[in-house]
Amino acid sequence: MTLRLALTLAATSLFAQSCNAQAPGPEVGATIDATALALGTIRGVGRRMDSINTLQFSGSGTANVPMADGEWMSYEISEATVGLSYSIPARRLDMTRTGSDGVEERVVHVVRGDRAWDERLPGVDPSDAAAGAVSERLAHIILTPHGFITAVVQNPDAVSTGIDGGQTTLTVEIDGSAVTATLDENSRPSTVEMTVDHPTLGQTQLEADYSEYVDWPILDVYFPSRIVHRLGGETTLDMTVTDFYQNPYVVFPTPEQLSGSSQ
Repeated sequence: MTLRLALTLAATSLFAQSCNAQAPGPEVGATIDATALALGTIRGVGRRMDSINTLQFSGSGTANVPMADGEWMSYEISEATVGLSYSIPARRLDMTRTGSDGVEERVVHVVRGDRAWDERLPGVDPSDAAAGAVSERLAHIILTPHGFITAVVQNPDAVSTGIDGGQTTLTVEIDGSAVTATLDENSRPSTVEMTVDHPTLGQTQLEADYSEYVDWPILDVYFPSRIVHRLGGETTLDMTVTDFYQNPYVVFPTPEQLSGSSQ
C-alpha cells in the first residue's frame, strides 16, 4: 500500500466516524408528538398531552426479589394490581405471591411524593418501608410507557433523540439521571431503562421490556399486555397484563390520614 493510499483511507475513515458521531437523531418535537399520539395521551381539539393522569393495570406472572444475603427469592404471582398517579406522583403495588417454600403472602407497597410505606391490605395497617425505598419505587412510575412520556412532556428542555440499532430513542434527564426509551415501529416504548438506587443492590440498571400493546378500552389508549423487568440483568418481573384502566379513581392516603380515618 502506498503512503498516499494509506493517508487517503485514514482520512476517509476519520471523516466517516465524524459524520456518524455528529449525525443528529430524529426531530425531538415530532418524536414526542408521535409517541404521545401512539400511546393515546393526546386528547381533545387542543391536543392536550396531559389527559391521562392515573392508570391501573392487573395481571399475573413470576417475580424474583434480591435478598440481603445476596440470594434471590422466586415467586409465582397469582394476582397483582398496580395503581399510578402521574400528577402526585404516587404508586401502589398490591400483589399476592407464593414463594418456593409454598407460602402465600400479600404485599402492598406504596410511594407518594417523598414518602414510602407498606400496608397489610390496601389502606390498612401502614408501616414504614425499607430504607431507601422511595427513589426506587418512584422510578417505577417513570418506567411505565405513559409515565415516561409524561416525564418527557414535563421536561421538554431535557429531551434528546438518537438512533440505536436502527430504532429511534428518546432520552430525558430527570434530576441529573438519564431515562431512555427505545421506540418500536409504532413509536411506542419497547424498552425503558435507567439507573436506580435500589435498597438492596445499590446503584444498578433497571430496565423494562414492553410488548404486545393492546387498545384496552378501545379508545386509542394503548398499554402493553406483556411486561418484563430486569435489575442488573436479572429478570425481576415477568407479567401478563389482563386488565387495564385509564384515568381510574385511585387514591393514595398517607399513613396519618389512614390512622385518622380508623378512629
